[in-house]
Amino acid sequence: MIKEILKKLGMTSNEVDIYLTLLNSGEMSVNEIGTRSGLHRQVCYDALDRLLEKGFVSYISKNHKKYFRPLYPEKILDYLEEQKNQVKSIIPELNVMYELEKEDTSVEVIKGKNTIRTIYKDIFKVLKETKDTLYIMGVEEKEFLKFDKIAIKQHILRMKENNFKEKLLTKESAKEFFEGSQSEYKMIPDKLFNPNPTHIYGDKVAMIIWGNPIHGIIIKNKQVADANRKYFQILWGTAKKRKS
Repeated sequence: MIKEILKKLGMTSNEVDIYLTLLNSGEMSVNEIGTRSGLHRQVCYDALDRLLEKGFVSYISKNHKKYFRPLYPEKILDYLEEQKNQVKSIIPELNVMYELEKEDTSVEVIKGKNTIRTIYKDIFKVLKETKDTLYIMGVEEKEFLKFDKIAIKQHILRMKENNFKEKLLTKESAKEFFEGSQSEYKMIPDKLFNPNPTHIYGDKVAMIIWGNPIHGIIIKNKQVADANRKYFQILWGTAKKRKS
């Protein structure tokens, strides 16, 4: 227990063995330390140099020979306080680095039956922050109802309750729609339809890939989101309005 705690302070195994040997035996020469600890003479010298640097041991000279002794164990607390102060001194610089080194891109892959729920939970979180419109390409509502009817109905309910809006591009042959002011559909020719729903919200793009199991990909990147949003607007401008 004692050895493990001392190691966590940054002491090596050899330093711990020598320090405890000195605590148990008092003042000793390097040869005596080596004999008691079972360590090679040069290993002892190297470890003692580091212990001297850390302030855990001291030495005196007798007849041109060094004798090492441990300092009071409370010296460990002084060492910890010194380390703490050193860390404090660099915290402002570390904070600056933390702010500058933010990842502007992340990719999350989701798999399995909760894919739709996970994506729509993320969408709702972002919409609450941004109040933006949700744009979706490649929508065929019967697929959502087939794979996770509860998740999609919860999504529509949240959209209504929070007065959020979504614009959806679907294919001309689509038959399933969700009524209400929250959802505005436009139609594109079946031959141009991409069956993988792509959601654009905030600085994110989320794609659903139908299959067994379902896969989802959430990309967080402002440039990617903006590019997809522009592409959506181009398609939206040429798409047909849904007939009532």
